[in-house]
Amino acid sequence: MSQEGEEKSKKTNFWQRFHIKKQHKTQIEVVTIQSLFRYATIPELFYIVLGTIASLAFGVCLPLALIPFGAMVDSFIDHATNLCSFNLTSLTQQYCPSNVTLTSINFYTIIS
Repeated sequence: MSQEGEEKSKKTNFWQRFHIKKQHKTQIEVVTIQSLFRYATIPELFYIVLGTIASLAFGVCLPLALIPFGAMVDSFIDHATNLCSFNLTSLTQQYCPSNVTLTSINFYTIIS
């Protein structure tokens, strides 16, 4: 009978470990910015400010960099819509051999 009592107490102790007890919570002490950096030297404060400014600049530049890259990706996809605006006759005269006629059908095919 004593073994069963010990097993029950072990089981309850196991589950009590995961139970959050409200009476054992301690108050969290509020820390000010000044107390966080009270032991920092002048060069360390300079590097903290420099790192903050650099991270802000990077945070602004990254969305701005997406604009030209988005336009570049759009130019890869947009080739079929501009096909009708080409002057295929002048392109044929400038770049194609004399026996090849350039049309909108064979414009993107490779001549081997």
